[in-house]
Amino acid sequence: MHDISLLEDDLRYYRSIAAPAEFNSLQFAEGESLTPEEAIKFGKSMDLCVTRTLALALKSAWQRSLAVALGSDSSLSEYLRLHPEEARDHGLRLEPGCGPTPSIDEFYAMFVESGLLAGSLLANREAFREVVELSLSRLFHLCPADTPDLIEFACSREGARGAIGGECCGDAERYRIIHAAWRELEDEVATLLLKLETQTLRNEQINQRWMETFGHIYIPLAELERLYSDLSVLIEHVRNNPGLSGEEMEEVEKELLNIRSEASRNRKKEPSTKGPVSGGGPGGIPWNDAELSAYEEECKTLLRRIWQLTHPDRIGREEFSEAQRLLLVDSYQEAMAWKEKSQLEDGEIGIAKRSTSVLRIILDRVERIWEEIGFAGESVTRVRGKTPEERLAWLEARIAILDEEIKEIKADILAVAGDRDIREKEACLVPPARIGAVLAHMEERLAWYQEQIALHEEELAGLLAVGKSGGADG
Repeated sequence: MHDISLLEDDLRYYRSIAAPAEFNSLQFAEGESLTPEEAIKFGKSMDLCVTRTLALALKSAWQRSLAVALGSDSSLSEYLRLHPEEARDHGLRLEPGCGPTPSIDEFYAMFVESGLLAGSLLANREAFREVVELSLSRLFHLCPADTPDLIEFACSREGARGAIGGECCGDAERYRIIHAAWRELEDEVATLLLKLETQTLRNEQINQRWMETFGHIYIPLAELERLYSDLSVLIEHVRNNPGLSGEEMEEVEKELLNIRSEASRNRKKEPSTKGPVSGGGPGGIPWNDAELSAYEEECKTLLRRIWQLTHPDRIGREEFSEAQRLLLVDSYQEAMAWKEKSQLEDGEIGIAKRSTSVLRIILDRVERIWEEIGFAGESVTRVRGKTPEERLAWLEARIAILDEEIKEIKADILAVAGDRDIREKEACLVPPARIGAVLAHMEERLAWYQEQIALHEEELAGLLAVGKSGGADG
């Protein structure tokens, strides 16, 4: 189901991709409530195709009808934010010829008068009627102007005019289609980055829960495993070299002391005692739906911007000093936590939520590094190029880069989601009965290593004693 947008949102979108000459010719103030006739005039001035101009005209009729129903004191944008389903229901009931909404014949007359139907496949009255009915059934009068389904529908219904390279306004249509594809890919990258960040933080939470549950045994067990391994290597060395000199035997004793000292230091380390995090936001603070939506949008924007300004491929194309490059790489690793499985602080993590304040600090640091070379970095919302050809070339090049970035991020998502260590830890925590079995197994392993280490130390002491005795006899 598509999001709902108001007419002013669509006008803003079309203005954002307008060439300067087109922009200067527009006569309507942004946010003004246009009549269907004025919406058609706008579409004509922007050189839009019939189908998308029709969506604007139908949206105008729906919006004006909704405004009448709510009363003059109501804000449509506020109502849409608070009551999207009610607004959608009102849009479902939109019917040409009912109330203030023009009939299909009246819409047809407006389009004929505007000149938009000249040379169009939709100049036929029945073809036009069919498009109106299909547009209403697919709710194109509610969805944003850059919705891919609307663009695809417009191309399929209007033949050469909607296709890339068509003779009638082909360049303009091609630009709009490619521009919409770029916007969609930019949003997909941001959405995938948020998905990757969310999965990374979920992994971190599983790791925290696992340490809270098993850390008091796991940490000493891991140290005993290392001690057992080090002693085994040392014993094997002495066994395979029965003729060690006195000086070599002293080196073995020093190594044994180092091993014991390191094990003693590690045993004093306390396991993680972080309490379980609850709630929906950073630090476990509960969030309502509006706060969650605002968080996701801000996080997507921040992650996308940091990704763009710190990605190794991007910084490799700029003239940074080695120190600047290292700082950017560090910032990249810090923001993209999955790259190094970095440990996050309590303030950064809630229920799969990372603090946006941390991301803003990282972004500020990155932007200052870019400013040092006299360039603030590229904007992700503005098409570059002075001429239509340059802007189109930039869009096509940018789409190619985004396609590669999307492949890279999806590969990272698969790697993070399939992290074997995390999946095994998660399996130890669910179901709860499994926890007792894992703890019992760890305790058995702990006892076994303690026994084996005692035997190893006893054997090594004997080998050293024999070695010293043999050296004295010699």
